[in-house]
Amino acid sequence: MTWISARQQDRDHNGQRNDCGACGHEGTAEDPLVLTDTGSRVHNSHITDPGSGLYGMRQTNP
Repeated sequence: MTWISARQQDRDHNGQRNDCGACGHEGTAEDPLVLTDTGSRVHNSHITDPGSGLYGMRQTNP
């Protein structure tokens, strides 16, 4: 089972399931949202870009 943070659950219930928790933009095929070990959905580019504050965060569910 994958853990979803309370903040992400609130976003999901407000219709923001496909919106990035970091930047607010929608996930796309080119830059999908991933679930991090903190329970938030963010763009894959945020965790793979060395210039991002989320760089290196572990992905728990593609």
